[in-house]
Order: sequence, then C-alpha cells, then structure tokens
Amino acid sequence: MKLKTILLIITLIILSLSACSQKQESELETIAAGKNYVEVTEVEIKDIEKTVTYSGTLEAAKAAFIGPELSMKIKNLMVEEGDVVTKGQLLAVMDNTQLKQAEAQFDVANKSYERMKTLKNSGSVDKQTFDQVESAYKTAQSAYEFIKNNTQIVAPFDGIVTLRTKEEGESFSAMLPTAYGDPALFRIVNLDKLKMNLNISDVDINKVKKGQKAYIFVDSEPGKAFVGTVSFVSPEADMMSGTFPCEITISNKDHILKPNQYAVTNIVIRVSHNTPVIPKEALIDDGIVVVVKNSVASKKNIETGLSNEKEIEVISGLHGGDLVIINGAIGLADNTEVVIRNQ
Repeated sequence: MKLKTILLIITLIILSLSACSQKQESELETIAAGKNYVEVTEVEIKDIEKTVTYSGTLEAAKAAFIGPELSMKIKNLMVEEGDVVTKGQLLAVMDNTQLKQAEAQFDVANKSYERMKTLKNSGSVDKQTFDQVESAYKTAQSAYEFIKNNTQIVAPFDGIVTLRTKEEGESFSAMLPTAYGDPALFRIVNLDKLKMNLNISDVDINKVKKGQKAYIFVDSEPGKAFVGTVSFVSPEADMMSGTFPCEITISNKDHILKPNQYAVTNIVIRVSHNTPVIPKEALIDDGIVVVVKNSVASKKNIETGLSNEKEIEVISGLHGGDLVIINGAIGLADNTEVVIRNQ
C-alpha cells in the first residue's frame, strides 16, 4: 500500500515538472521569435466620478446633556452608562420636596381661581381683582409643571446613555458645571445618523455644494466606503483658518461608525454617466494609448475627460470592449505583433 502511494506521488511530480518545462519552452520559443508580452484590459462603459478628498471627525447628529434645571437631591437612577433608551423613558427621579410645595400652592391658587370665576359670572367681582387671581393661578400652574418636569427626568429621544455623572442619594447642582461642560446628569447619543465636520479650502469651495454625494472611510473598517450627503457648506470662511466649515450627514443604522472618530471623505464634485473608462496606466503619453486588435498593437490618440486617482474617461477614440495595453506598451513599435499574458 505504501509503495503504491509513493509511486503515485512520484508520477504526479514528474507530470508537473513536464508541464512546467513545456510552458517554459513555449515562452522561450515566443521570445526567440521576437514577440512581445503585454497585459491588456477592456474599455469599460460605466460611470466615473471626480472627487476631492478631506479629513475630519464624526459626531452624532442628535446628542444632548440631560439633567434637571433645579438643584435637588437624586432619589432614584433608572439607567446606567451603555443602556439603550427610548424617547420618553424615565431616567431618574429627583427628591419631590419642592414638587409637593408647588403642588400645594397650585391647589390653593386653583380653588381661588374657580371661586373668582363664579363671582365674575354673577358680577360680584371687579375685573382688576379677577385678573390678579387669574394671573396668580397661571403663575402657580407654570411653577408646578416646571418643577414636575424637573423631578422626573425622561429621555428626549431614542439613544444610548454614554455618561452618568451622579449616583443615587447625591445632590445635583443646576449651577455647577461638570468636567464635560454644562451641568448634566446624563448624556444621551443617537447613533442612527452622524455628521462629519470638515473644512473646505478656498481652492475647492466653489466645487463643493449641498446635496453632493460623499464617500466616508475610517481605519476601523478598511476598504469599506460609507455613503453620505453634503448637508451644509458655510458661505463664510473662518476668520482664523480661511477655510469654509462643511458638514456631511451619514446614515449609520448599524452603528458601525462612532462619534469623535477620525474619518476621510471623497466628495463627488462631478459625474459622467455611462461613458468609456480606462485605467490611468493605459496612457503612455498625454492622450495616447496602445490598442490590441488581432494580436497587433497600435498607438491611438484619444480625447479624455474626467479622471480620478485610478481611472480616466475617454470622450472619443475608444469604444466599450476595445483592448488597451496596461503593461508592456513602453518602447513598443507601432503595428507590432504581441502576446497577451492575461487572457
């Protein structure tokens, strides 16, 4: 059994060496015959985009620091950092001492107001007295509703709790800023839509416009392009930098992109649709390519249009399906017979 296996392996090695030898002999015969190896590609019919490249940082389109507008003690905290919350969800309950006082004052004002309305309808009270009571009622009502809204803290929108600054039983000060800025008990961030902030140079400011498509790239997702839209271009340059603030909005339903992440964007400033396109390496000189037809290479003048880092549009001179040399054209005489390596 072992002998058969060894013989099979030896046979396969001999066949492989024979095939390689035959290929090498064929190539040597081709070179000896004076032929030239080239690599070609077909002219494609497709869209081509011209872009400008900038870098910037991402931020959540909707984010907020949240906390009561009154200083009071924290009774209960319902969420922690990292929790997903929905609009209207209860986040915290504050001490209700101030609420009880406001409720009692509102109750007294409400009873007085109802009594005055009855007296007014019977003509037993003058307009000035009624107006004073009505004003006191409305003031007490506003105070009660204000304190009530600041006693129960709810989420203003769907999002994720990214910060909680206090613990249960601690006192919250509506006047004391936190290390993150304004006084806050929570920070909530909605990741469904992000913004990229960047600055456009004076050279490109008249090329970049609201509504243009933009591709966004981040190091955490190599090779992947996220699509966004230019949502704002400032008409006024920054006084210090001389650049124009710009904003790109990006849908981020999968939450792959993160706020404060560094990003690079290619903003599409022009597009040619359904047009012949070739790789830039096909050009051997300005407006000159080498085409292959029936194994014969010949130079051809073309008119070019839009271009980007890799490709260039052909306005005239080539058609879809034509073969152009991308490797091996340098020094090649016109009407030379060639051997195509990559077909």
